[in-house]
Amino acid sequence: MVDQEVYIIGDEDIVLMFGLLGLDGIVVEQQDEFLKSFNKLIKRPRIGMIIIALPLSTELVDYLLDFKLNNKSPFIFILPDVFRPNVEIDDHILKKISDAISDII
Repeated sequence: MVDQEVYIIGDEDIVLMFGLLGLDGIVVEQQDEFLKSFNKLIKRPRIGMIIIALPLSTELVDYLLDFKLNNKSPFIFILPDVFRPNVEIDDHILKKISDAISDII
């Protein structure tokens, strides 16, 4: 069995914080850099989980949700920015979850 790694994609503060815990990561400043980095990481068989800690556009969130629905590995975790004001209104993922729940109810 191959040992699996956790990898972080985020801003400098997040990547450094997780680095102190011994996790590797890459600092991404712009949306187009994110997609290039993400596509490189998903091709590496040792990567078992990717933690994404960035504000993402709606298009990128849709892309990641589609990836998660169609691929078992690597596991993708999108870390919400809970310290941002009005996160319940502005966060695309929380909005999608809320919409899905309201459709069920």
